[in-house]
Order: sequence, then structure tokens, then C-alpha cells
Amino acid sequence: MMKNILLTAIIAFFTINIVSAKAKIPVCIPCETIQPIQELPIDSEIQKLAGQKVNLSYINNEYGILWMSIWNTNGRYVLSDISNNTYFEIDTQAAKILKEKHSFDVETANDPLSFWKKIGGKLVFSIIIVLLIWGVIPSKNKTTDVKQINI
Repeated sequence: MMKNILLTAIIAFFTINIVSAKAKIPVCIPCETIQPIQELPIDSEIQKLAGQKVNLSYINNEYGILWMSIWNTNGRYVLSDISNNTYFEIDTQAAKILKEKHSFDVETANDPLSFWKKIGGKLVFSIIIVLLIWGVIPSKNKTTDVKQINI
């Protein structure tokens, strides 16, 4: 009798935990991501313009699902604080300083996104969609007529 009560309590406890833990699919439509690119020296003129220590960073809007970046838009270089919570747009004076002192041209620089963020997520997502569509399409198995044989 005690074993049955204990078993029932354990099953009830795990059932409550499973039901209460709702699985959430991580979806990012759009998420603003900031990636630090270059740490600027403390004595830089950029630091004096911003009034605090800033890094050269790249910001973009990312559309993704299940930690896969499907699409990236509105990418640009910015100056961000150390914690990457706040960013400042690069004005013409800061762009001129970056070009002269740090040999970084904001206008002609390529985006620093990795292969995974540019193309890899699209490939994996496309493969998953193709497999899902393929699984939904019914197979074309030809049925053969079975002849009855008397033994």
C-alpha cells in the first residue's frame, strides 16, 4: 500500500513538472545584435568625443529561429560602450578620426558577420523546410494486385 502511494506521488510530481515546463521555441523577429569589432585605445580622440570608453562595433537586425540567423538587415558600424548596452552613431567627425588615426574606413568596410550568420543559417533552415515538405508529400507506392492461391 505504501509503495502505491509513493509511486503515485512520484508520478504526480513528474507530471506536474512536465506540464508546467512549457517548451518555448526561441524566435528572434527582429533582434538587434551588437558585435564588438575593435577595442579603441583609452587615449583616442574618439574616447574624448564620446566622453567614455567606447569600442568600434557592428550592429544589425537579426531574424532567426532556434539560434539560427536566417536574415540580417540594417547593418552598420557604431561606437558602443564596454557592456554593449548603449551605442552611438558614428558622425562625420568620428569617421574622419577612425580613418586617419585607426586606419578604419567606416564607409568602405565590409560587414564582419561570420559565414554562419550570413549563409549557414539559411542553408540549415532551407534543408529543414525541404525535409518537412518531403515528409508531408505522400509516397507513390504502387499497389499490386494480390492473387488468391488455394493450397
